[in-house]
Amino acid sequence: MKFDIQNKKILITGGADGLGKCLIDELINKNCNITCVDHDKEKLNNLNHKNIKKILCDLRNLNETEHLLKTIEGEKYDILINNAGYEIGSLLKEVSMKDFIDNYNCNFFSHVMLTKAFVSSLSSRDGNTKIINMVSDTAFRAIPTRASYCSSKASFRNFIEAMRVELKIYNIDCITVTPPKLDTNFFKKIQYFGYLNKEKLPYSDSRPFYPTKKFAEQIIAGIENNKKYIWVFSITKIFLFINYLFPFIGDFMVEKLSTWKTIKEKLKIDNKV
Repeated sequence: MKFDIQNKKILITGGADGLGKCLIDELINKNCNITCVDHDKEKLNNLNHKNIKKILCDLRNLNETEHLLKTIEGEKYDILINNAGYEIGSLLKEVSMKDFIDNYNCNFFSHVMLTKAFVSSLSSRDGNTKIINMVSDTAFRAIPTRASYCSSKASFRNFIEAMRVELKIYNIDCITVTPPKLDTNFFKKIQYFGYLNKEKLPYSDSRPFYPTKKFAEQIIAGIENNKKYIWVFSITKIFLFINYLFPFIGDFMVEKLSTWKTIKEKLKIDNKV
């Protein structure tokens, strides 16, 4: 039986831009009532629709997340979309623990807190509620200079795996979404620190961009069709499969075929290692 998403009440994080904004556009067409949580005040204010409630909150700060939960206390939602997230680029020795932890707070702990609240009191409990969770291909294979992002996404993926089974007793479906490389501002907003920032050495990604609107439509269709996993086939998925079977091949490909090779050689030339 298909899930009827029409007129549902939805809580989404990171909904003022990118994939989150495209999802809101699709959900508005389904006559849904949406609570959008985001840290960008200007973009949040640009969401002009009577069915959208806007809450300013920086999920890097767990005190603000606690305040968010108090703000929505007593509300009952049919769907929670854990979408917010961002990426840090840095050598481990050059990133502060605060920045590392802030990355975890946004990408992992805030979503754990929202999921816990949803299970405890925010779920409508109509017998068919859902939690949608955005992970990343890097949750399956981490890459150099992205330790905080990759490990936070891997933690979130494993959390979802546990919840998908555990939450069945509450009739809550847990869905894992692995987006492709989307044509959003995500990559422009990567925060670089230390040597990578000084020398302008971003970790490039040669994958082609995928239309964000198209993927948002696929997510909505996946929700309606009660999918447990929503993803798009690409060469990255082949690499992840090879890496799973033969991790030494994965290491070799990252060492020799990725931007890490250039970064490593530059570090040696500048006597940074």
